[in-house]
Amino acid sequence: MGEKFKPLKFPEDGKPHGKSAEWWYFNGHLSDKTGHHYSFMDCFFRVNPRKTEIPFFRHIFRDKDDIYFGHHILTDIGRQKKYSAIKIPCIISKNSFKKSLFYVSYSSPLFFRNASGSEISEFKPFNYHIKTENFDLYLKARKPPLLEGGSGFIKINSQRTYYYSLTDLETKGTITINGKKIEVEGKSWFDHQWFQAIFSKMQWTWFSLQLENNVEIVCFKSPEGKNTAKLANIILADGKILHTDKVQIINEKDYWTSPKTKTAYPLSWRIKIPEYGVDVSVKPMAKEQEMLFGFINYWEGPLSVNGTFGGKKVSGQGFLELVGYPIKAGVLKVIEEEIKEMIKAL
Repeated sequence: MGEKFKPLKFPEDGKPHGKSAEWWYFNGHLSDKTGHHYSFMDCFFRVNPRKTEIPFFRHIFRDKDDIYFGHHILTDIGRQKKYSAIKIPCIISKNSFKKSLFYVSYSSPLFFRNASGSEISEFKPFNYHIKTENFDLYLKARKPPLLEGGSGFIKINSQRTYYYSLTDLETKGTITINGKKIEVEGKSWFDHQWFQAIFSKMQWTWFSLQLENNVEIVCFKSPEGKNTAKLANIILADGKILHTDKVQIINEKDYWTSPKTKTAYPLSWRIKIPEYGVDVSVKPMAKEQEMLFGFINYWEGPLSVNGTFGGKKVSGQGFLELVGYPIKAGVLKVIEEEIKEMIKAL
């Protein structure tokens, strides 16, 4: 796309950049005092509809320079129960993006009459407070940022994107299920990505993995035409970072088919990075994790990890995101059902 690379600087690059799209994304695994296991995902998006070719944005929000929306999921893994919300459009507070570190306070009164406001606040560099109606968490980075590809500016087929991660966030706080607050703690992950590009009909299969030996891995594959971009990034226990495009991401043919969209999502995978002695299998800890809005569907959920690293057995946890897997049900029928569900929430 011809964009000139600018080296990342912190904390400045934790804030918005005015590109065509940008997001701040968190996931994590949590446990309460009884050992009961939960997972969460929280993501805040900024999109300029004029600079994308995504019909849902260009037609519905064609008169806007920027729109904001938020997605979150809290999953009770033991009970296989998901609590999720998609807030679009979001109204942001007057003081959002005006503090020295990243800060946004947002709500979506259009579809969620009873929903409280949400917030992401970086109260110290690489320390965050995130809040939705389902969780209130404090996250503290224990490792430096991982700059994907080594510089934090990577090419994914015809797209170029800035991208960095915080892979090891100590997490404490509360979750709320059916009005009951539960104290939890665990380990989380953060991604921040922004790009100046057309973003349409793109597919990716993305993993964040947190191993018990204090090694974290982010890897993905993204097909475009006859090409498939692949990248793996590893951060070791001592903070040393490794990068390679020689990663094998193998579909183990374990599909979950959505009753709404009839999309078949492959949920079990084997990931091999021979250069660094990685060979792990990942399996879903919950299956009904589809998110759906407008013409866009994706799957986002927690993983268990088992395999070897450097010839030694290892286990861990992770997250999988599947975007661009085609809806096989009639699109208009899917949207009609979503509208009915939104009306029920009013």
